[in-house]
This record gives sequence, C-alpha cells and structure tokens, in this order.
Amino acid sequence: MIAIEATETLGSAAVLDDGTALPCDLFLGIPKHCAPPVVEASGLAENGWIPVNPRTLETKCSGVYAIGDVSNTGTPKGGVFAEGAARAVASSLIARIGGAGQPEPFAGAGSCYVEMGGGQVGRVDVDFFSGPKPTGVFHEASADLRAEKEQFGVSRRRRWFGS
Repeated sequence: MIAIEATETLGSAAVLDDGTALPCDLFLGIPKHCAPPVVEASGLAENGWIPVNPRTLETKCSGVYAIGDVSNTGTPKGGVFAEGAARAVASSLIARIGGAGQPEPFAGAGSCYVEMGGGQVGRVDVDFFSGPKPTGVFHEASADLRAEKEQFGVSRRRRWFGS
C-alpha cells in the first residue's frame, strides 16, 4: 500500500508499506483492486476475485456472470476489457434466452492509448487469449493517434450517455 502525504521538507512523498518516504513531484498510481465486501459475502469470490470462465465470463453458478474489476479473467482491469466482457455476456444471454445461435466469446483483446506529451499519443494493442502467451504491439506516438483517441472518447460518451 502507498499513501501520499504533503510534507514541509519534501513537498510530496509516497509513503510505502514499510514507512519509507519516497519524494516525488508527480505520482501516478492505481488503487489496489479487490472485490467489495458485498461480493466477498456472496460466496462467489475466492482470494479477492470472482473466478470466471475467461471466454464466457460465467461463474461457478450456472447463468451467473461477472465482469469488470471483480472478475478473474486474466486480462487487465481497464474499461476496454470490461466493455468487451460485457459484449460477450450480452451475446451469451441473447443466445440463452433466444434459444439459438452461438454466443460470441470474450476476445481478451483491447487497446490502450498513452499520452506522450506535445500533442502526441501512442497506442498499445494487446491480446491475451488468441495465442499461447499474451502479445502486444506498440504504435509510435503521433498526432493521428491523438485524433483517434479523441474519437474513441466521443464514440464511448455517445454510446454510453447519448451525448
């Protein structure tokens, strides 16, 4: 665990679990992911996560699915992966309710845009499931990728919020 504190002598510091203060001007961090207490209490979680079939997202309980930060898919916890997982679960539910068709499995692939400064954005495309090991490709930063990232954001806001 890391805590951030302001000090008179250091400016800002990241305080590590062992009490060591690490001076910093900028700290970028991601909170520890774990299932919330209500999920832990449900009996679905094991070791802080809900185990799922990584391709269908189905839990040990038939017809019950888990996506996003609480699921143990073997992919990062980023929104692009949760969106892909939601698409796969929706496909499974439609196939199950409609009684026809094959559901689309969770691809376990996605892209992450990386701000590089100076109006430049890079992109990393990762694929966790199609081969024997995860793969990734980095696309060099450019103004074109900045425009692509902005369009990606616009498309998600429009799809999710209608604006």
